[in-house]
Amino acid sequence: MDLLLDIRNLSLVFDTFDGTYHAIDDVTLGLRPGEALALVGETGCGKSVLTRAAFGLVPSPPARITQGSVKLDGMELLGLTDRQLRQVRGRQVAMIFQDPMTYLNPVFRIGTQLVDAIRAQHGGAITRALARDLALEMLEKVHLPNPSRQFDSYPHELSGGMRQRILIAMALAARPKLLIADEPTTALDVTIQAQILDLMAELVEDMNLSMIMISHDLGVVAQVCSRVAVMYAGKIVEDAPIGEIFDNPVHPYTRGLIGALPHPFRPAEDLESIPGTLPDLLAPPPGCRFAGRCEYRQDICTGAVPLTEVTPGHAAACVVRPAAEAVTKDMTHA
Repeated sequence: MDLLLDIRNLSLVFDTFDGTYHAIDDVTLGLRPGEALALVGETGCGKSVLTRAAFGLVPSPPARITQGSVKLDGMELLGLTDRQLRQVRGRQVAMIFQDPMTYLNPVFRIGTQLVDAIRAQHGGAITRALARDLALEMLEKVHLPNPSRQFDSYPHELSGGMRQRILIAMALAARPKLLIADEPTTALDVTIQAQILDLMAELVEDMNLSMIMISHDLGVVAQVCSRVAVMYAGKIVEDAPIGEIFDNPVHPYTRGLIGALPHPFRPAEDLESIPGTLPDLLAPPPGCRFAGRCEYRQDICTGAVPLTEVTPGHAAACVVRPAAEAVTKDMTHA
């Protein structure tokens, strides 16, 4: 099957007063039509920068793409003008973010913002009345309580969960092919988080969307996504179906993320932590960037460590490949 999104050998740096910061390094990632992919890693690993850079949302300067290709449905995006990219964003690709209050204007009513966004997505070719009808239809689709009343509310009058539903409705109003959800539930409490995740899973299926969900929490993405790409210090270190990630994690960083997940059958004191911090990407270490924090590191880890297929559909960038510990499987099968 052809890829909807095809990122090949993408590298991006930031030119700073302290030197060149290597935020994204030779990343290759693909997404098939209708697939839900999780992009997982701790804060600072480059998850958001990767997706934003792919669609021209990282300001240049200071950012600079040094190599690579980004194709959406066969169309090369790198090199397009801002005007051309605006035809892609919103119509073919939509994004939602973790704090809806940051992206909703506090001085305009919800309905006004939805109508303006929908008309912009359609190039102004539809009337405000039709845009209003579409907005109310989308609010129904995201299960916002009493949409016609909330339509005239201001953002501060609504709960966090309601505001997030409105952002989802705004993003999906133009029926895009791809939805990028950047930590969409982090700012919500656990109950509302579960509702938003259920909603996103429903919309992905009903609208035949492809989705990339960015998160630091493997437990969250397991509810929505079928595949996981684990990112560390600007590189993809493991890429596998969600079941494979939990049953047979290969990279020690992936295993550390899984070990840090809380589980009802394990006391809190048994949770693992990953010692150390991310490497300085102003001077990235040679070879595996996780080696400085890895208990299995060997001399060979300072050489080239490409992403290599372990089993069909499962790739990892690790030359040591320790066996998964029992605690990992206990978490999955308890």
